Amino acid sequence: MKEIMSPRERVLAALSHEEPDRVPAVLWGSYYTLQDGTYFKMLEHRGLGDPLPPFRRYKHRNSNYYDDRILDALGTDTRYVWSGFTDLGGAPPDTLKDAWGVQWKRMGPNITSVGAPLADATVDQVSEYGWPDPEKYLTLDLLRERLKKLKKEGKYALFARAVNSYGPFEQACELRGREKLLMDTVLEPELFRMLIEKSTDVIVRLNELYLDVCGNDIDVFEIPGDDYGGTEDLLISPKVFDEFIKPALARIVGSVKDFRKDLFTAFHTDGAIMKIVDGLIDTGIDILNPMEPLQANDWGAVKLKYADRISFMGGVDLKEAMTGSVRDVEEDVKRCIRTFAHGGGYLLAPANHLQNDVPPENIEALYEAVRKYGSYPLSL
Repeated sequence: MKEIMSPRERVLAALSHEEPDRVPAVLWGSYYTLQDGTYFKMLEHRGLGDPLPPFRRYKHRNSNYYDDRILDALGTDTRYVWSGFTDLGGAPPDTLKDAWGVQWKRMGPNITSVGAPLADATVDQVSEYGWPDPEKYLTLDLLRERLKKLKKEGKYALFARAVNSYGPFEQACELRGREKLLMDTVLEPELFRMLIEKSTDVIVRLNELYLDVCGNDIDVFEIPGDDYGGTEDLLISPKVFDEFIKPALARIVGSVKDFRKDLFTAFHTDGAIMKIVDGLIDTGIDILNPMEPLQANDWGAVKLKYADRISFMGGVDLKEAMTGSVRDVEEDVKRCIRTFAHGGGYLLAPANHLQNDVPPENIEALYEAVRKYGSYPLSL
């Protein structure tokens, strides 16, 4: 049995493709958090008291809270820093329009975008659009305060949450409308290119501002995620990815590596993405998330091929395991450990945000199971 490591030592060993004492367990980053209803139920279940103030002060997303008390109770290995007033200022209650110019509306328990400000725009109008000025929206004093607290504690791996909810493709979908944007890949390729490049410009500048404050003190930088896959295949062709999106993603990753070459970068993309895994890894990302357990995805083959080039974070099934029984959760954790954990390079997490249909008992079971079955040397 290996000597017990600190949470930070455990995470860094895994990301260096070494086997730590056990598989690290993570929760509450940019792509794998608790939605608000789940958060409230978890607080009540654990008897932890009232919710903390939302870190998204206008509560303009479906996940607006962050709470170290729950992470302490679950025994996870990472803690997170963010800019305070995230997502470019959010959507103020009087307008519900964010700094990108996207309108939001609450529909039942969720909030979603309505209308697309560039739906009818020309290339020239996209170029001249009022693209947000990142300097106006990051609350860097709150970032410094949060970082100071975590550095004083000293034992956790520190992750910087993404500077925006969406990467350039998803942000372009919000601005143009998803159906229209997908048609642009064929009918208006230069307009598509302009939307991707302009969105990337904003994200890169956000990264630069963020890193100037926290870049020397964090271990992992989560860059904004983009969803390129559906349940059976890609939403875009591999050619469109290679020509338009891959260079943008490489530029975003490069903005982090230019600041600090040894800073790990994490990236999220949902769906059936087997056809572009090679290209994703070529952009320089260090950690791929969420490894959605779809029939179209052969993650065992990806792990075998790229075990020395990429680490994996996520994997645990939301649709059946996390909404099923405690036994279902335990079996799926074992599946993930068998698939991803040999030789290190794996951080266990749910394969997306935990929504209201996930019982608190199953969240507890997830993190108990990784401690039970994730010790190295692995026996699964």
